[in-house]
Amino acid sequence: MEIAEIRNWDGTDLKQKLRNEELSLEEVLGHFRSVIERRNPELNAVVHKTYEEIAKADVNTPLAGLPFLIKDLNAMQGQPLSYGSKVMEGFVAPGDDVIVSRYKKAGLTILGKSNTPEFGFTPATESNYLGYTKNPWDVRYSPGGSSGGAAAAVATGMVPFAHGSDGGGSIRIPASNCGLFGLKPTRGRTPFSTRLNSFAASHAITRSVRDSAWLLDILEGPQTGDLFATPARGKPFSEVVQEEVRPLRIAYLADFQGLMEIDRDVQDAVESTAHLLESLGHSVEIAFPDFDLHRFMDAYVTVWVLGGALAVQEAAAANGRKVTTSTVGTMLSTLVEKGKSFSAMEYEEARNFLASESGKVHQFFDQYDILLHPVTMKKALPLGSYDGEKNTIDEILAVSAEYAHLTPITNATGQPSMSVPLYWNSENVPIGSHFTAPFGDEATLFQLAAQLEQARPWWSKYKEIE
Repeated sequence: MEIAEIRNWDGTDLKQKLRNEELSLEEVLGHFRSVIERRNPELNAVVHKTYEEIAKADVNTPLAGLPFLIKDLNAMQGQPLSYGSKVMEGFVAPGDDVIVSRYKKAGLTILGKSNTPEFGFTPATESNYLGYTKNPWDVRYSPGGSSGGAAAAVATGMVPFAHGSDGGGSIRIPASNCGLFGLKPTRGRTPFSTRLNSFAASHAITRSVRDSAWLLDILEGPQTGDLFATPARGKPFSEVVQEEVRPLRIAYLADFQGLMEIDRDVQDAVESTAHLLESLGHSVEIAFPDFDLHRFMDAYVTVWVLGGALAVQEAAAANGRKVTTSTVGTMLSTLVEKGKSFSAMEYEEARNFLASESGKVHQFFDQYDILLHPVTMKKALPLGSYDGEKNTIDEILAVSAEYAHLTPITNATGQPSMSVPLYWNSENVPIGSHFTAPFGDEATLFQLAAQLEQARPWWSKYKEIE
């Protein structure tokens, strides 16, 4: 059963209508299940359906039984946990991880698990095991990765919002490619639920800014044993997002003057956003942190590769498999080999360099409230840009560096950052704008995003792909 008006409401609206008994939970869940059945065969956004959770749905919970998707990098009791890789074929999670547990406790109804590239390692959701996810704005392109299944599902109204995680841009890139709002929280804001790398943070991909704010309220807080303390904050984000943003000092850069190649569409998107910010009363000037960007990224890759190699080995062992080319393909087998090739000294040098250069980035925010720059260097990638069966990890990293060179910065520095959908190119494919705030300051990001959402609304665009 589908109710046409539901597509016009965000999760906050739906929650209120359920509480007021204007809609029944059966109607709401029936609508979203119907959209999944209609749209998913083409897009391949949902790879494991968990419709049996509908029987457990409860309107008398903080999130009123609203539908949700969990990214297939997180364990959900009794459901497949594939990490997008054939090496995990047949593996069923024995329990819920902390992320899933918190979402369930808040009352979300999990309708399925969303597609992801192998172990979330590429910024395009292209798994040879679970298939490619297509961009709903133009199926010739990728929705991005690694939370590409989540983004394609939310953009087409399969769910009002979905879980995502971000170790190098994996929430922000799909949000940009699919015309959605995606915020990566401050390091330690949400609990660590994966050992893929210490850069990763979990949160959600949403249509509205306010939905993202109250979903972060639900997920916030550490679990026992987390490596980093939870940053302090005051009022709940769901309240902060309703407050007017103050005039901000915003630095921006759209033209990197030969440091890297940038599509004209991407540059136009950021420049358009800069003009919008000025019209809203913010101070905008060209500036960028003074640090060794390319060496910083080399150090990031070293730490990322080592963490990824260990994660692949441990996951394969949990499923009774060994890491070989026949079990995991070329990308993951060469990743493990590359990880083993690094010495402990090289690892520690990379970590120390990231720490020292991160300090320079943090100091930049003594002068500015916000940094604006592109999410990716190019518009959405064509389908087939990655092949984990054939491409080595070095080939994969080379494509990723050309495409998404900047998003990993805040994963390493720990700062909160977001992609806001403010621009569609001549092909009607969205291109987000990337904003970073000082460590622990999601509040300013939410307030700025809410102002931009009101000034240049993006909700009406979804009718073109629903």
